[in-house]
Amino acid sequence: MKSVSTSKNSIIVDFNVDITKDDIKFFELKPSPLYRNVFDIKGYFKDALATKLAIEGEETITIGQNQPDILRIVVSGKTKPNTSYNVSKRQLIIEVKSSTSKSNNTPKQNVIQQPTIVDNSLVDTTNAIRYIESNNNSINIKFNKKVTQKDIKYTHIKQNGNFEYIFDISGKYKYANPIKLTLDSIDKVITTQNTNSVRLRLINKTSAQIKYNIVNNELVIEAIATKSENKQSTSQSTTNQIQNLTPKNAKNKIIVLDAGHGGDDVGAVGPNKRYEKVVNLAVTKYLEAILKQRGYKVYLTRTTDKFIKVMDRTVLANEKNADLFISIHTNSITKEKANTTSGIETFFLSPARSERAKRVAAQENKSDIREMNESSKNVFLESLNRPRITASHKFAIDVQAGILQAARSKYKDVKDSGVREGPFWVLVGAQMPSILVELGYISHPEESKRLYEKDYQQLLANGIANGIDSYFLKNP
Repeated sequence: MKSVSTSKNSIIVDFNVDITKDDIKFFELKPSPLYRNVFDIKGYFKDALATKLAIEGEETITIGQNQPDILRIVVSGKTKPNTSYNVSKRQLIIEVKSSTSKSNNTPKQNVIQQPTIVDNSLVDTTNAIRYIESNNNSINIKFNKKVTQKDIKYTHIKQNGNFEYIFDISGKYKYANPIKLTLDSIDKVITTQNTNSVRLRLINKTSAQIKYNIVNNELVIEAIATKSENKQSTSQSTTNQIQNLTPKNAKNKIIVLDAGHGGDDVGAVGPNKRYEKVVNLAVTKYLEAILKQRGYKVYLTRTTDKFIKVMDRTVLANEKNADLFISIHTNSITKEKANTTSGIETFFLSPARSERAKRVAAQENKSDIREMNESSKNVFLESLNRPRITASHKFAIDVQAGILQAARSKYKDVKDSGVREGPFWVLVGAQMPSILVELGYISHPEESKRLYEKDYQQLLANGIANGIDSYFLKNP
């Protein structure tokens, strides 16, 4: 599924593939205490957890990924909802008539011969940008083409007493001018179409933390306003303004930290026999101290140089009913590319597997990957809990941004290798949002030295802690 949105009294679902009425299952539930019309729609919508829908009228709309391949939309009301739906090749439109209507409640199943996209669906299938939508504290921009960091220009200024955060996004979007976007913590969002780019202006009376990331041809922009104006020079990049905003309920949050490898499994080896396992444990212990100081409850899978089987590392997290699980690692690459490859990246568990993700996952999985053949692995990955994947994705974005803020406060040349998805077995057993952080390349001559320095290890730990704070502020 590409998007789910509302317009007046309609719910609009756009798909990546052609659909038929056989992909829609409708049924009614008796009042308890509300009447409910239920639509089970074949497909997976990655933003189901974060999406909030509202229409004109008294009816309430809820949305959720009921099963890995079934999206459920429920229309609820004190009186029996009067719904109907139309199916085009790649679009489902559910109409909710006024609750005062006494007409038959059974939905009509009309198949439209030609695909129709209503004006208010705001999906552009011809230009570079497919759609732009806002949810809570984030703006999601989906592209019809491959997009890279080169397509995004970001800057921020202060003028007329306001802070402005400006994104110039390469490409056209035919609904740029009529679209209205809102963010919970930002006063105003303005969208305009320039000659060859779309400009987004986030305007706020106080300074804000702005983070953005590109995953699977989608740009995600997140914003959190600070309570008071930042006193630092406005010429300093927002990504370098490190805020420590610990949520008030930190004492109720449980976090399990996993220092990758250990014992005979040294992990990656860098110049001068620098071992990954040493860096992982050092940063994990610094992170433990920082998080405890901020009020969190923290547990470690290992506190000494010992080996723990990959499939056993999430056991502690599940036993403690943890809110988050983080596995700390250090990356490496072949000698031929060692001098030119560096950077920080964060992974979350997903069936999707790019070549890069498979390469990194193979390194981290190899110590304990004997139990399943390739076919079994694929089947298992496809059965993963989708809402948890979505939450892990958001968590990864926050932590990646936090680490970069911290690392770049001292080393401006630290590369952002992004947030990626991949089949990491250390994350499979976690029953909570979970990520794997690659702190840098121990195979890189310069980055390897930094990773062994106490000050840099503490800097990285502080960045991860800030990312955790950011995640809980948006997901209490």
